[in-house]
Amino acid sequence: MTAMKTTSFALAAIVVFFNTAVTVLAQKNFTVFGRSQTSEAALIGIMYDLKQTQTHEPTSVDPERYTGVVDEFLASKWDERVLNRYYRVTKPVYTTQIFVPNMNADEAPKAFGAEKTVKPSRWIIHYKGQVSPPSPGTYRFWGSADDALAVAVNGVTELSGCRPDMHLVKTGWKQTGPNGARAANGSLHPGDWFTVGANEIIDLDVIIGERPGGEFNAFLMIEKKGESYQSDGEGHAILPIFQVAPYQTPVSRGEPKFAVGYPVWKCYQ
Repeated sequence: MTAMKTTSFALAAIVVFFNTAVTVLAQKNFTVFGRSQTSEAALIGIMYDLKQTQTHEPTSVDPERYTGVVDEFLASKWDERVLNRYYRVTKPVYTTQIFVPNMNADEAPKAFGAEKTVKPSRWIIHYKGQVSPPSPGTYRFWGSADDALAVAVNGVTELSGCRPDMHLVKTGWKQTGPNGARAANGSLHPGDWFTVGANEIIDLDVIIGERPGGEFNAFLMIEKKGESYQSDGEGHAILPIFQVAPYQTPVSRGEPKFAVGYPVWKCYQ
């Protein structure tokens, strides 16, 4: 995420809490899940609570049924009517990257100002926007989450980086190729290759989510075919974070290593 232009005093007030992995920008609602306002093009994120309906009636969605809802949503080609059966938090957030270090899952409802109405389990955040690459080429996403992460390009699922015990059987998407670098308590999963032309704009959808509560993390990286990347000690490429604006991401233990200095994607509002 890119910090908005502020005075030098405000910039000096940036405090990074590594114990919770939440970044707070002085005088701004700024967390790893997004911020409430933005002056630049960014992905918009909407939170859904699968435990309750729009009228706050309890649902039957337990951790097992949670997986079924994610599976149904992806199989429906990301039809939002699937998620709209559940409580939708009114306030959106905006982000320029998805890179959430291991942290307590209750930070997600807090980022949306919904900690009083949404308990920190069985939630989904749906990020979406229109983006274009810094240069034409063939790309693929890499991602991992505890518990849920998936990506679609123009309505087609290109990656599931969910925990292995989330068995998504309806989506029709199957991982090809081995996992990549370690990422917190999991490993990065490779997505499918897709080609984007010069100045071509694509619809991008990303979901992240938590089932039982407790610890949560989510990471989304990008690889360009033919690009040269450094390798980690286990032979995996060190990839850049998928970003739609430059941001100097703090480094802390347990995250995947990430490359810096690569051009970012462009987002449109």
